[in-house]
Amino acid sequence: MKTDSNLAVREPGKLALEATRWNELRWLTLSALLAFLGALGNLAAAEPAAGGAPKRLQVLTSFLPIYCFTANIAGDLAQVANLLPANVGPHDYQPTPSDEKKLRTADLLVLNGLQLESWHEKLVRSRVRRKQLTVVEVWKGLNSELIRSVPTLHIVDGGDSHAHDHAGDANPHLWLDPLLAKYAVTNILRALQQADPANASGYAANADGFSRRLDAIHRDYATGLMAASNAPVVVFHDAFVYAAKRYGLRIVGVIEQTPEVTPSPRYLGELKRVIEQQRIRVIFAEPQFPAKLARQLAQDTGVPLAVLDTMETAFDGVLKPDSYERAMAQNLRVLQEHLK
Repeated sequence: MKTDSNLAVREPGKLALEATRWNELRWLTLSALLAFLGALGNLAAAEPAAGGAPKRLQVLTSFLPIYCFTANIAGDLAQVANLLPANVGPHDYQPTPSDEKKLRTADLLVLNGLQLESWHEKLVRSRVRRKQLTVVEVWKGLNSELIRSVPTLHIVDGGDSHAHDHAGDANPHLWLDPLLAKYAVTNILRALQQADPANASGYAANADGFSRRLDAIHRDYATGLMAASNAPVVVFHDAFVYAAKRYGLRIVGVIEQTPEVTPSPRYLGELKRVIEQQRIRVIFAEPQFPAKLARQLAQDTGVPLAVLDTMETAFDGVLKPDSYERAMAQNLRVLQEHLK
């Protein structure tokens, strides 16, 4: 084997020492690079907002009660916005391209669930920027309390009718029972804490304060409606079944069995007869639906007409964290006035 005389010949011991130093240098460089990337990751996680404060968790809610529950638990610790305009309810909502943009920056999407926001799956899939998004249904796990029947009239041959419950999907209007609302608070709290563990104790304190206010609402209803126990009522649609069950009211009929589907003249005739036979003291319309049918029934039967708010939209057109509590107080005043 020939040896190139121009190449320096190194001793085996020196070669081993140089190799060791080279390996040490590579590990130091790699360690520094990893430390740099780690610092960069931490910096991104605590990305400052324009004003210099740490960026808050971005939460999007579907409609009024879900917004109010979430906003009261989040307080100033997260940014909570509502997807639907204040005057549009989940029954009527149609997603727009601008709504897809709202979802791009959201970390959490908080929904009522139980098929009330069935449009959300398509909307979530349509997002251009696929940022990780956690979807929360606030009543998940509450199977034992769900009501799967609709109070309506069953008309038989010959014109006779009686109050009847039709089994079907779970009724989604649980928020009108303030004690059940506490279950939603628990689910929302858990989702916020998992998404933003640094503020877990703050969310827990806010949720505790809000739950105490829900307890106070329940006490007001239980006391205020004690004299109205078992009172028969007619409502516009089946939104109040949970509240009626909690406070002992008896729904003997609804004006619209299916939202936005005009009942038949025969059905309305039978409902009028039930109102007269059972000496109904008040017919409840809802601000979210046209009052024409309810007003006509009230005129035909001579029964007063009043309004109960389902809270699917903001009655004053403005969505605020206390909108739910104010609407619950207003509903109680209406019930007390007409069922005393």
